[in-house]
Amino acid sequence: MSNNAVLTLSLAWLTLSFLVTAKAAPLPVKEPGVIYLASLEWPPFTGQELLDGGRTAVLVKRIFHQMGYQVVIDFLPWSRAVKQTTGRAPQYLAYFPEYPLQHDEVKLSGCIGYSHVGLAEHTAAPLQINSSADLQHYRLGVVQDYVNTTTIDQMIRDRRLNVETSLTDKQNLLRLAHQRLDAAVIDYDVMQHLLTTEDELKPFKHQLNFNTAEYELKTLHLAVNINHPDASLLTEFDRHLSQLALQSQVNPELPKQPLDLCQPGLKH
Repeated sequence: MSNNAVLTLSLAWLTLSFLVTAKAAPLPVKEPGVIYLASLEWPPFTGQELLDGGRTAVLVKRIFHQMGYQVVIDFLPWSRAVKQTTGRAPQYLAYFPEYPLQHDEVKLSGCIGYSHVGLAEHTAAPLQINSSADLQHYRLGVVQDYVNTTTIDQMIRDRRLNVETSLTDKQNLLRLAHQRLDAAVIDYDVMQHLLTTEDELKPFKHQLNFNTAEYELKTLHLAVNINHPDASLLTEFDRHLSQLALQSQVNPELPKQPLDLCQPGLKH
């Protein structure tokens, strides 16, 4: 065998050895007593720049603290938060806030809050909706991978709606403000927060309204992956949650809802 052949074989062996060693390297050990959760930028509920991570994050952290755990929350794009919390080897114990759903790998906590879902409209072109069928006459903005009202999601699946997708609620409101959309599906509190805090949207605060013709009150939950080693903590989490007297926020602009829809629920 020539010297060049020996050198080539030796380099190949070293490369293979490095790859095997790299694959066998252990994953970083997470600190004991620390719970890792995933969330998204969805102010005022959750957000990295919000005080204590937002009002829903405050509640979740408070309960885990009562259980003796510290909480680390990573704020990610929604689809990524869900992806990294599902599967057989999740990076996070849970993601939140999630609407009610059916998922083989996810178990929902008790209610940690409410979401008032409806349509944002422009005052220059208010929506005329007498039934769900009227939605077909409008260009609706939705956010990628977000859940909408039950009716709207079904109509989207049936290809009965003209929908345009954005990455954020802010993008949808800006498009609506410039009348490139007829309406946008959005949570009431999210809409009010964006109109009062985002410089680009402040000039349109009195030009965008919340329309409740297509409205749904949804409960919010912690979505726990049952494959996670700490999944059993959900039982204790719910026990602490049940001790809180939580109710939906009452707002005269929104349709009246039964106060016991979400028990426990967050009393704002």
